[in-house]
Amino acid sequence: MILIKILITILVVTLLSVVAERGGPKLAGILAGYPAGSAISLFFFGLEVGPEFAGQSALYNIAGLVALQIFLLTYYLVTIRIPAQRRWLAIMSGLGAATAAFLATAGLLRLVNLPHWAGIGLTMLSLPLFQYLFRPIGNALIVKRVRLGPRVLLFRASISAGVIVLVTSVASLVGPQWAGLFSAFPATIFPLVLIVHRTYGMDQAHTLIKNVPLGLWSLVLYSLTVSFVYPRLGLGWGTLASFGAATLYLLILVGVRALRSSISSRQTRIKLV
Repeated sequence: MILIKILITILVVTLLSVVAERGGPKLAGILAGYPAGSAISLFFFGLEVGPEFAGQSALYNIAGLVALQIFLLTYYLVTIRIPAQRRWLAIMSGLGAATAAFLATAGLLRLVNLPHWAGIGLTMLSLPLFQYLFRPIGNALIVKRVRLGPRVLLFRASISAGVIVLVTSVASLVGPQWAGLFSAFPATIFPLVLIVHRTYGMDQAHTLIKNVPLGLWSLVLYSLTVSFVYPRLGLGWGTLASFGAATLYLLILVGVRALRSSISSRQTRIKLV
């Protein structure tokens, strides 16, 4: 079972890394909000503990997205204060502070013990708030693409797999609330930020961070769907239905952005004429 978790995580992480390399950090940031680490965790919660447990955990996973965004904000605030040439210092300082901020926020959410509707409402309010807080960050491009070798991809995948295996292994011991909150830890996002920061620079890593909240709406839809369908449809059909809801959001988002870009281009051409 552990080997299956590791293999699935490696596949997901590798695909995201390729997107970051080929599509740029902006697209990678949006797709980083797509259900990946959380989806794997919730699936194995259902497989190992039961669909009802996974359904309950999914609601706490939504509340945990507040802690995930605090993680990203902390990383940004720490790394922006360290000179760009001291890259490793920035990465390690940002990672340490961001992890501590996530754990503190998750602990506070557990202590407050919000009802499900309040936790979901808090997260839905936080998403536009963090989009606003990240607005000053520019969208940096990857000018010179560097091929990510197998060692780099394996390193990132190993970090993600280790976190997911740990979270899913202790789920039955800590209960659905802690399990759900910890399943929101950015197991697939933070290694991607680390690699982009190390390979391309701080601006590209911050671009990725900026666009994550926009993609997290798909994870909200995924977890909401899981909470409803896992106990009723089971893991197989429930997972397909949940990914369908998340994918529909991304398709609508891409379509709207493409339409806006097309309108903007036409307006520019008219002005030039």
